[in-house]
This record gives sequence, C-alpha cells and structure tokens, in this order.
Amino acid sequence: MLDQATRATILNLHERGHGVRSIARTLRVSRDAVRAVLRSGTDQVPHLDRPEKAGALRDEIAELYVKDNGNLVRVHEDLCAAGATLSYQALTAFCRRHGIGHEPAKPSGRYHFEPGEEMQHDTSPHQARIGGKLDPIRKGVVDRA
Repeated sequence: MLDQATRATILNLHERGHGVRSIARTLRVSRDAVRAVLRSGTDQVPHLDRPEKAGALRDEIAELYVKDNGNLVRVHEDLCAAGATLSYQALTAFCRRHGIGHEPAKPSGRYHFEPGEEMQHDTSPHQARIGGKLDPIRKGVVDRA
C-alpha cells in the first residue's frame, strides 16, 4: 500500500509529463501501482475494510487460551481441529490487537526536552582501562581531559 506522499508524487510527476515506466523506476514501485494511483486520480490512501477471520471466534479463542495455559500453538491446533481455517500468524496478530494473552507494554517514563536540547543516555555496562584508569565506555563520547 503506497502512502499519501508517494501517491501525491506519482500524480505530480504524471502532471509534469513523465510516463508510467519513468515514475515507477524513479520511485521504485511497480508500474501497476503507478497505474492504480493514476486511475484513482487522488493521493488519498484507500481505506481497506476487511473483516477479521478470527472475529467470530473471539470468545472461543479466549476460552481456549485459558484452557491451554496461554499456549497459542495449542489454541491454533484446537481451532483447526474444530474446523477453523485460520493461520497461526493471523491468530497471534488477532490476539495482540485484542489484548488476549498479554498486556500492552507500559511506558517506562516520560521525557520532555525543549527544542535543541540534547540528551545522552548511557546504559552501557562496559568499561575500559584507559591511561591506567577504569572508565565507562560511552558511544560517541571522547574525553581528552
């Protein structure tokens, strides 16, 4: 799926008289993609409204997740045995999107920096002996004092 900026560029280049092949080569996209954008005549990214395959199985997936002790491989096997046609990748993506089996990661903190401020965050556990003194190794920092 091409983003809005790429679509706008395709339309702009076409208005300037560039051909489909030239645009495709320049932007490194397929000629079919260029033709599709030109046919649409707009830089708006089309909205895909696809129903989720696992949507109807949500309650069953949640029950199987508990029954199978959180093992999604077993959940997938149980679903397939019951006749579901769902890939393992689709199942795991569905579970991530719907919060089945794990909580979303919580931010570890908030950082606020004014424009132009610079932050160095050194978490390296490595040290080196330099000039007989043991110093922490910091990427990109050279202390010549």
